[in-house]
Amino acid sequence: MTRTLALLATVVVLATGVFWGLKRIPVPQHHAEPAQHQTDTQTNNSRGPDIATARITKPTLADTLANTSLAGTQVPGNLMTDARGHLIVDSNSKAIMDYFLALNGEMPDAAIRKTLAQWAEQNAGATAAADLLALLDRYQHYRSEFASGDYAARYAGHGDDDIRHKLQLREQLRADTLGADTANALFADEDRYDQFSLNRHDIMTSDRSDEEKAAALRSLRSTLPETLAKQYQQQYDLQHLPAREQSMKQEGASAEELYAFRQQQFGDAAALRLQALETERQAWQHRYQDYTLQRDRIHNAALSSDDKQKQLDALRRRLFSTSEQQRAAALDRLN
Repeated sequence: MTRTLALLATVVVLATGVFWGLKRIPVPQHHAEPAQHQTDTQTNNSRGPDIATARITKPTLADTLANTSLAGTQVPGNLMTDARGHLIVDSNSKAIMDYFLALNGEMPDAAIRKTLAQWAEQNAGATAAADLLALLDRYQHYRSEFASGDYAARYAGHGDDDIRHKLQLREQLRADTLGADTANALFADEDRYDQFSLNRHDIMTSDRSDEEKAAALRSLRSTLPETLAKQYQQQYDLQHLPAREQSMKQEGASAEELYAFRQQQFGDAAALRLQALETERQAWQHRYQDYTLQRDRIHNAALSSDDKQKQLDALRRRLFSTSEQQRAAALDRLN
């Protein structure tokens, strides 16, 4: 009996151990995988802002140009493409290349090309961007040849009155370096304006009366396309702006009235630039007058020529920027 009880007790103990052992064994859960997925999702989400930030902080054209002379400006026009995405060369193409080439001296050539390529690809696609870069190489070659001494020597010896001969040589150079069709497309507006200038020169140097010249000029201006006519009128107005403003000042016009006149003639942006130039010009005149007083004292001092020159150089460096120092020195030589 005692052995039977002992055996039963042993069985109970083993059964209890198995039961508690089973409770300790982790049972596989089918929903455990979503937990891992949740971890992956959290990881991806943690990476997501970085990726999004990288996209947002990718430099734009405005960012690239922020510290250049083109800051705050816009590319003058858009690229035209055909059905296959290739560039259609026109005067806009030239204006766009000139816009980016204006950065010469401010950015390395490779950076200018990269900036132009990125803008062109965003504007018109990769094919047109590649075409524009190829055109840029030929255009820069033309500009280099045009500025070279060899080309200048080709029309050396011709008087200023032989403008037509110079234009013919330039046209030939364009055809040789760019191809006649490309040159005609790039410089169409410029050629029209050149022809207009020649005709205007003929009118102004003719024996006609002033009234006849004025009538002929009005008729000539009417032949210009609207954009060129506007450009010509703005140039004409700018050339005559100082005389017009001087007349207004003599009539008692205030600074506000002068600004309103500029705004009406040239628009808000140009009026602001003209006002800034006027302010800069006045500041320069005040500084130059101050400089001349101190310069004269140096000249009248009992110093050697070398010491006077050293003091003059130091005075210019203190009062003027590098370019202004050269300007002041040139004015001194003229005086």
